[in-house]
Amino acid sequence: RSSIDQGMVAAVPELKSEADTLAWKREYHIRKREAEWKKKQDELLTQKQTAWEVQRLEKQNRLAAAREQARRKRMEERVQKKHQQVDREYRDKCREVQIDQRMEAWEKSQNAAILSKVVDAKMAT
Repeated sequence: RSSIDQGMVAAVPELKSEADTLAWKREYHIRKREAEWKKKQDELLTQKQTAWEVQRLEKQNRLAAAREQARRKRMEERVQKKHQQVDREYRDKCREVQIDQRMEAWEKSQNAAILSKVVDAKMAT
């Protein structure tokens, strides 16, 4: 027997007539149905509360995952910008070195040309 039945059976009064017996049985079954209904409602409420808690936790997890993804994206963008800056600085440095080398080569060729003109002028005199 269920705990509902045991609690109600323990409270069986002394019944003196068939009408008392019927009234007691009717009351017994009404209380039993009410107790079963209350138990079912409590179970449904517990299920709903559990479902709400699961939904709340899933939402928290989704939000945490979205925050983490956004954080990673910002970090990747910072790293990418840093790489671009380093690459740009490297190219600028290479460009400056090439310009300096060309300038040096041009100065050497100009000095050689001037020197040869000076030597030619000295020989001509």
